[in-house]
Amino acid sequence: MTKFVVIVVLLLSSAGAWSKKPLQISIAEQAQSILVFDRTSNRVVEGFNTTAQLPIASITKLMTVYVVLESNVDLNELVTIKRQRIEGSRNLTPGMRVSRRELITLSLVASDNLAAKTLALAHPGGYDDFINLMNSTAAKIGMVDTVYVEPTGLLLNKSTAWDLHLLNGAVKKYKEFASAAMTAQTTADTVNLKGIIKHVMIRNTSMFAGKYDISVGKTGFTNPAGWCISMSMTHKGKEFDIVVLGSPDKKTRNNLVSAKLRDYMNTITASAVIKDIAVIEEAQ
Repeated sequence: MTKFVVIVVLLLSSAGAWSKKPLQISIAEQAQSILVFDRTSNRVVEGFNTTAQLPIASITKLMTVYVVLESNVDLNELVTIKRQRIEGSRNLTPGMRVSRRELITLSLVASDNLAAKTLALAHPGGYDDFINLMNSTAAKIGMVDTVYVEPTGLLLNKSTAWDLHLLNGAVKKYKEFASAAMTAQTTADTVNLKGIIKHVMIRNTSMFAGKYDISVGKTGFTNPAGWCISMSMTHKGKEFDIVVLGSPDKKTRNNLVSAKLRDYMNTITASAVIKDIAVIEEAQ
């Protein structure tokens, strides 16, 4: 009889514990689109609405920089910053002269909108030609559901998780993307109106920059786009992409990415990533 009572108590305890288990949040509540792609085995590990065309915010800057690099322009040429009707820059002011190389760093590391806009304005063929090149380059890569209307992400540039995965594969041939994704803090050199060189300190919005093998990494946020991220990483010989679009808030996006990293990386590394990813960026 005693043994029977003990068994019943244990069963009841287990039932009570089970009834208190928190409800799982569906993928649809965490993002409008998600893709986890294993490049090593060339397969989709997980996907949700991967071909849904959505706003991509500052992830746009990956294509902006890629077009600059593909254009074979002089990266060391100094470009004059012109006043623009876009959100103010923390790093640049009209009249400064900055090399394309530094503008690339500012665009990818600091996600500076004025830097990205200046790269397009300084294109030898002009601004409109640059935007056309963004779209024709996307078509060449196979990004059939992507449309660019400007170079910063402030307006409604649209793409899909699948197309952004294709973009990750194309851009990583240039060391500038890995360098930006792995740089926690750096400086950009600018020349002011008096010809004096000014060193602008910039910090990567990603707190895990430089700690993991990231070949491409860019986040973004606008009200229409929600909270987004596109990453390409290597871990223990395996390369994979994680793309998340349209999360309702930064915490939800970060928790979702953390869960995917935990699925595909070992426990020790995943714990470190989860700790850092909660503060991926201040603004985005």
